[in-house]
Amino acid sequence: MNGIPSFVEEDAEYVSAFGLQWITYSKTQLDSFTGLSITRDRIRRMLGPLYDLLNDKIILEAGCGAGRFTEILLESNCLITAVDLSVAVAANQDNNGKHENLRLARASITSLPFEPGQFDIVFCPGVVQHTPNPSETIQSLYSQIKPGGWLVFDQYRHNVSSWLKVAWILRLILKRLTPARGLRATDWLVNKWLPIHRKVAGNKILEILLFRVSPITAHFTGYPDMSDKDQVAWARLNTHDNLTDWHKHYTTVRRMRKIVNSLGAINQTYRVMPYTLEVRCQRPTGDEKPGALPQLQVIRNTGRNVQSG
Repeated sequence: MNGIPSFVEEDAEYVSAFGLQWITYSKTQLDSFTGLSITRDRIRRMLGPLYDLLNDKIILEAGCGAGRFTEILLESNCLITAVDLSVAVAANQDNNGKHENLRLARASITSLPFEPGQFDIVFCPGVVQHTPNPSETIQSLYSQIKPGGWLVFDQYRHNVSSWLKVAWILRLILKRLTPARGLRATDWLVNKWLPIHRKVAGNKILEILLFRVSPITAHFTGYPDMSDKDQVAWARLNTHDNLTDWHKHYTTVRRMRKIVNSLGAINQTYRVMPYTLEVRCQRPTGDEKPGALPQLQVIRNTGRNVQSG
C-alpha cells in the first residue's frame, strides 16, 4: 500500500473511521506542528526512566496512527517498527517516512507478522481500549518483547465523570455512520459548541456544567498556550475520536493488575490519570533475584488540571 508492506487483506470496519481521521488530521498532533511539547511530555511520563535509555533500542510502536509518537521516538538513535491496522500508516509515512531508522507496516496487533520476543520496548499509547478484546491485545503485545524488555501502554479507566456526560448517547448513533458522514457530523458539532467552551474557559463551575451536556472535546483550559487554529483542529480530531470509535473498553487498576500478573511481568508501574490508566511492566529474564527490584508501584495523577496528552 503506497510502498508500505500490508498484512491486512481488507479494512476492519472498526478502524475505518480512525483511518480517515488520521489522514484528515495527519499533522494536527505533531509537536513539530503545534510548537508545543504535548506528545513529548506524554511519552516521557509513560516511559519513565526508559525515556533516557532509548538509544540503540529496538522498538515496536503498535497502533502508530499518523506518527505523533513516532516523531519523538525517532529523535533517539533507536530502530522503530511502527504498525497500524488502518490506512493511517500512510499519514505516518508522509510525516516520518524519510527517516532511515523507521520501518512501517499495516498489520493487526493480534496478528503481527513478526517472530515473538524481538523488541526491547513495545509502546502502545491510546489503542488498547479501541480493540475488540483488550486482554488479547495486551497478551499479543507482551509476546513481542525480549526477556528483560518492557511493555508500555495505556487504557481508558472507569470514571464516574465519563458516564455523567451525554456524549456516550450520541456516540451510539455516530459510530454507525460511514466514516465520511461521521467526520462531517463531529466537525459540525465542534463548530456549534466550541465557541461556548471558549467563552467559559477559566470558569471552573461553568466548565464542569458545560462538559456534562456538551458532546465535544475542548482543550482551552488544558492547553492554554495552544493557538486558536490548533484548538479547533484538536477539538475536531478528539471529538471525532471520542464519538465514532467502535470499541471503547474501560478498566480498573485491579482488573489490569490481574491481566499483567497473568503474563508473569515484573516491575509493574500503574499511573492513574483522570481518564486513563498508564502501565509499564517488564518481561523477566529468569535471572532476577527475588526482592532485588521493586515489583509494584501505583502513582496517582488525578485532578481537573491534569492532562493526559
